[in-house]
Amino acid sequence: MRACPRRPLQAAAVLGAVLLAPVATAGCTGYSGTQANQVSQWASQYAVVPNDRTVISDIMAIRRSLQARRLKDVTSNCSGLVYDTGTAYGNLPTPDNALTNELNVAYQDFASGGSTCAAAASLHSSRITSALATIGEGVVALDRATRRLAADGVR
Repeated sequence: MRACPRRPLQAAAVLGAVLLAPVATAGCTGYSGTQANQVSQWASQYAVVPNDRTVISDIMAIRRSLQARRLKDVTSNCSGLVYDTGTAYGNLPTPDNALTNELNVAYQDFASGGSTCAAAASLHSSRITSALATIGEGVVALDRATRRLAADGVR
């Protein structure tokens, strides 16, 4: 009688290798040179500055909609912020861990605040107030990240 092949073990080993590959390569980049040069290459490859400008434009549109007292426009612009933040977030990580952390904080604040704002039923709801505070915290984090990018020559 022949023994059965150990395919389940082989499959488990392959699955484990596939799942652990991103962890093993987390610090590896395809960029060269100094860290500033690597950040510059990353930012160029992923159109980071235009993506961040789009996010800021969304935030300004939310503010204009609030000033005009148009709830439908506010919630629509908040939804747009969530979508555009997702695009920007998809470009992480960066070659610089501190920059990645700053952008991560900003993008998470924008997504959280935008989601809360998009679900608001009134311009005077606590959702709007809370969302604006969270988005404001994201703006502060994005400003720090933008300064770090500028120090690396990204404008």
